[in-house]
Amino acid sequence: MTPFAALSTLAGLTLHEAGDLCGVRHDSARQWATGRRTAPPGAIDRLRDLIATQERVATQTLAQIVALAQQHGAPAEIEIGYPADDYEAQSLGFPCVGAWAAMAARVIAAAPVSVVLTPRGSTVAPAAAVAAPGS
Repeated sequence: MTPFAALSTLAGLTLHEAGDLCGVRHDSARQWATGRRTAPPGAIDRLRDLIATQERVATQTLAQIVALAQQHGAPAEIEIGYPADDYEAQSLGFPCVGAWAAMAARVIAAAPVSVVLTPRGSTVAPAAAVAAPGS
């Protein structure tokens, strides 16, 4: 195991996705992961930046869950909408679904209530927004 492989795993990326994130060919990412070549500092920095983003978004999400529970009472569970594909994950600020899922896993692990993952657009909040007058 190499630092590149460990960080890629923590970020929820396949080696193919990690190579895309770092702007290199997939065989280069594979060589970095296996230790045949050393990953340059820039590649490690890209992975660290992604992980920092995942942690920041998870922390913000958890803070919202706690604030809503304090304001309205703790629900039995909460729904979080997940992206259907990499394009949708990118619209949420993540390079792929796996990176989004790594962030969501942090939320699920620390949430004070049960978390249910549902396809985006099918959660109660988006359904209510669609049904709201003037939307």
